[in-house]
Order: sequence, then C-alpha cells, then structure tokens
Amino acid sequence: METVLLFSNRKNVFDVTDRIIKGRYKLIWCIYELLEKNQYPYADVVIMHFDEEMLKSGTFELIVKVKGKLGHTVPILALIESGTPQDIFSILEAGAFDYIETVGDQQKYRKKIEDIISWNWYLKKYRPDKKQ
Repeated sequence: METVLLFSNRKNVFDVTDRIIKGRYKLIWCIYELLEKNQYPYADVVIMHFDEEMLKSGTFELIVKVKGKLGHTVPILALIESGTPQDIFSILEAGAFDYIETVGDQQKYRKKIEDIISWNWYLKKYRPDKKQ
C-alpha cells in the first residue's frame, strides 16, 4: 500500500484528503512545523498545501527540503490556494510534479491524487538507475 504524506496546517484539507483516499492508501498528516524540524517519515507520494501566507513567504525551500530528504524523484502534488500563475510556475519549477488549486472539486482532486500515485508507480518501475 502506497504511503501519501500530506503537509498542511489545516485540518479540513486533511479531512477531505482522508475521505478521498481512505482504505486505498496510507495517509500521514504532518504540519509544516514538522517539515522545518525534519521530523517526518518516508512516503511514496507527497501532497503539499500552500495557502496565501505561505505563498507570500516562499515555497521553494520547502519543496527542496522534501526532495532532499525523500529523493528527487518523489512525486509532489501541490495544492495551491489563491496562487497566481507566477506562484504556480515557481512551485512547478521548484520540483512539484503537478498542482491543483482547490480541494473543493473532490472528483478532480481524487483524479490528481490517482495521477500522482500512477506517476510514482511508473518511476519505480522504469527509473533510469534501476538495474535490469
């Protein structure tokens, strides 16, 4: 069972994510304080929720920190709340694989999660450093 690590400071984001993936994947919720202290477990996939305040203070370092600990190929889905096109571009450039702007459309959010899980499967199966 794949492990999904959700970074969010909001319980409602956790609740929605938990409802969507319950029983299909293992969900671990961490607040950003744990990321800053480097106190979070390994995961197959990461979802990072960025609210307006976080977008103002910068997201690049947070994404780089996750990739530094979990590996550069760990797929990251960014949940970008009230972000500008420049915010979205910066987050993707920093290393997020995909993004969504809201969890309001749960069907779309579920599809994004499924896509990032599929990408993780593909990377594990066909990664270039894998010995044949």
